[in-house]
Amino acid sequence: MKSLLAGITVLIMVCTGAYSQELTAETPIENFAAFAENEQLDVKEWSITLKETISRTDSLLLKEKISEFYQTAEVSYEDQENSNKIILKDGLINREFDESYNIILPKNKDENVELVYYIAGKGTISLTPEVKDRIRETKKRYFTKNVLIFSCLKAETSGIIDDVLVYKKFKQRFDIKPLDQVAEKDWTSSSGYTEKWGQAIPTASGKMNVQFATRTLGGRTNITIGTPIITAEY
Repeated sequence: MKSLLAGITVLIMVCTGAYSQELTAETPIENFAAFAENEQLDVKEWSITLKETISRTDSLLLKEKISEFYQTAEVSYEDQENSNKIILKDGLINREFDESYNIILPKNKDENVELVYYIAGKGTISLTPEVKDRIRETKKRYFTKNVLIFSCLKAETSGIIDDVLVYKKFKQRFDIKPLDQVAEKDWTSSSGYTEKWGQAIPTASGKMNVQFATRTLGGRTNITIGTPIITAEY
């Protein structure tokens, strides 16, 4: 069910579009991490994804440009059913974060190419100034003002908590207007909108730019937060 919900949400995003999110002095990931720390949640991992549609001509130029600047890159190729993917991945293994670029070329020549930048780390210790500078530099170097930025953070507790109360605090902290909520036996997913972050996805219920999901398993509660949607499995 959760995978279906995530798929529907992504479909909404693709069909309706979204507005670009600025990398402000205080990023959503930093907001999420501060909230988790305040609620004594253990941050397990975070990720930031930049996406933009580009022309095929630009994709070839960008591949060369990224390869020249990103000298530690390991380049690989994937032949998928409807597209070919060029993957440039960080070749260094001693960093506190993982980083990669994907250039997705549809086999239908009439379709544009998608450039995807992904950076992720474990725990708040990896949210260093270097990460913030790297994202800002990447955005400036390879993307335009139309870039879509997705932020996601995963945290957990050592026991079962009142997830309804935690979400209530989350709504109050970021002044979120609730939109939709789905609840099953061991997991929930809530969506809403806040003025705090610029980009949003138009939906039938109104503008949406935040998701908050919880899952209880094995005596632990996992919490996943994303803007404008959760891009990871939860």
